[in-house]
Amino acid sequence: MLHKNANIISASRRTDIPAFYARWFINRIRDGFVLVSNPFNAKQVYRVSLRPEDVVAIVFWTRNPRPLLPYLPELQQRGFRFYFQWSLNNYPTALEARGPSLKRTLETFHQVAERLSPGHIQWRYDPIILSNQTPFDWHIENFSLLASQLQHATRRCYFSFVDFYKKTQKNLLRLQPEIWVDNPPIPLQKQLIQELQKIAAMYHIQMFACCEDHLLDIPGIQKAHCVDIDLIYALYPEVAGAVKIKSTRPQCGCFASKDIGAYDSCLFRCAYCYANANFEARSLPRYARHLPDKPMLIP
Repeated sequence: MLHKNANIISASRRTDIPAFYARWFINRIRDGFVLVSNPFNAKQVYRVSLRPEDVVAIVFWTRNPRPLLPYLPELQQRGFRFYFQWSLNNYPTALEARGPSLKRTLETFHQVAERLSPGHIQWRYDPIILSNQTPFDWHIENFSLLASQLQHATRRCYFSFVDFYKKTQKNLLRLQPEIWVDNPPIPLQKQLIQELQKIAAMYHIQMFACCEDHLLDIPGIQKAHCVDIDLIYALYPEVAGAVKIKSTRPQCGCFASKDIGAYDSCLFRCAYCYANANFEARSLPRYARHLPDKPMLIP
């Protein structure tokens, strides 16, 4: 039975735990807790319970959950509930330097959908980047390809346009002159999303706008709740109403969760990444400090 103060666990917005830290994660599950450092004050360390009675559900954020798949039966046997926020953009290597091939990703996507259900996988076409290599028409063709291949493996697509945070802008500028990234005006954003929504509807995929409330007036577009208590209740009705989870900031739409990851620790090296400031100077040295048996992801 869930405790009334049970939490949703986010694993993780800050890094790809399924892809690079699956062994560490299952060790934390077996030990029943994790230590998490405050990203704004490393001296503050919090203990987060991972006992089944303290976890409403786990939201896995990933580009490649394959290393985690051998542990899914154990998670289920221990009584954990979970679903995936799965990023699949199929960008050129200048934007996504590393990762499994599209063929391999689609195979894994369908494998997970068959093992769990299409409702357990939320496809993220995120962030949308308009550039000289990925212009408007490229997205139409690319999204069409992906949606046609995912039509029986997911029911939802979450999207947003790239946010030009200072570190993101700096990393994208490094791509010039090979890639020039645009900041599309709202009318162009709406035009593109209208076209993507038509494609998604053909394949019975619902579109959800993540932190893009200015796009909610487009027919067929719903507000995203990426960490979604209502989705958890739909997937796992046995816990419906068992706990009260607060929502977060208004435009975000997510419900409150405990994130157990760490910034500057993902090895995918996506040029648009919000969570890695500098791959060589930060991410690689921090990854080298990782030990799968330690209670904190990056000691």
